[in-house]
Amino acid sequence: MPSKPRFIALAQRVRQLYPQIPDPARLISDGRVRVNGVVNSNPRARVPRDAAVIIAAVPPAPRGARKLAAALEAFAVSAADRVAVDIGAAAGGFTVALLAAGARRVYAVDAGYGQLLGSLRADKRVVTLERTNIGALRPSLVPDAVEIVAIDLSYLSLARAAPQVEAIVIAGNADLIALVKPMYELGLAALPAASGQRVKAVELAAAGFEANGWHTPRWIESPVAGRRGAAEYLLHLRRGRLV
Repeated sequence: MPSKPRFIALAQRVRQLYPQIPDPARLISDGRVRVNGVVNSNPRARVPRDAAVIIAAVPPAPRGARKLAAALEAFAVSAADRVAVDIGAAAGGFTVALLAAGARRVYAVDAGYGQLLGSLRADKRVVTLERTNIGALRPSLVPDAVEIVAIDLSYLSLARAAPQVEAIVIAGNADLIALVKPMYELGLAALPAASGQRVKAVELAAAGFEANGWHTPRWIESPVAGRRGAAEYLLHLRRGRLV
């Protein structure tokens, strides 16, 4: 297998390190990028693959990215060189976190259209699957064996969605991280106030995935609240049992 080139275009290096930036070339041309401590204003300049790149005033990561990044750290899940699917991608917050953590390829799936960040559309590591409902997933759309499943859904409970994930090929060592939104999981018209209800929502979501071949559920409260300050939870399961 041929080795990777030692040098890549500066714009590509910036896109790898900061996928939330919509237009790396413009940022570079504006003189806001330093490579190994020196300003470089040429987006096409060839730089080492491991070059240290510093950007003035880096845009904040999307809320979804911060949520998933917290889960990857809390559950010690490595995304390095793995294939992932981001179900319910929307603007691509989870995709941003996966790329930043080293994912080799991310299938960004969403029933909507036109929401995904432009920088992600331009990223060769991202396969954009818009206007694609979770129920429409097939190996023809996601031909790789998926090693990380990341899910952020609205209006549909995770327990009901869990069987639909099985339509794609899941690797034997896969990790699944899902954002549990108690209101949707419990089918409520308003945010649940009782902590017991919120725990029940997480347990229902976990049971749904366990019934479809996932094991050893663990969860944390998301450090970033949902809409209207809603408490949300990040649920992790493994395809194989932990030993």
